[in-house]
Amino acid sequence: MSQDAVERAAHAIAAADTTVALTGAGVSTESGIPDFRSRDGLWSRYDIHEYGTIDAFRRDPGRVWEMLREMLSLLDAEPNPAHRALARLETDGYLDAVITQNVDNLHQEAGSHAVVE
Repeated sequence: MSQDAVERAAHAIAAADTTVALTGAGVSTESGIPDFRSRDGLWSRYDIHEYGTIDAFRRDPGRVWEMLREMLSLLDAEPNPAHRALARLETDGYLDAVITQNVDNLHQEAGSHAVVE
């Protein structure tokens, strides 16, 4: 992103009456959380319809535990600079809310209060 684009964005944010950030999986990938739907995402390795049922557990418990272990490792993720920057914008009065499709709680851990998941 060019310096000019950054400056234009900063001016637009400063001049806006209301500013909302929309975020998705990409904001948390730097924190070590893979996106779920990309070519290399979690669901490319585990079909949730196949592995997200009690029947799947009965059929192949090892594979289900493997998926769950990978998902549990996501609990170690911490907010990254993007999460912290959005929290700072909110604290400084430039951002009114974050709307995200993520359910990793990293926006809140970074200090954002007005988060819609």
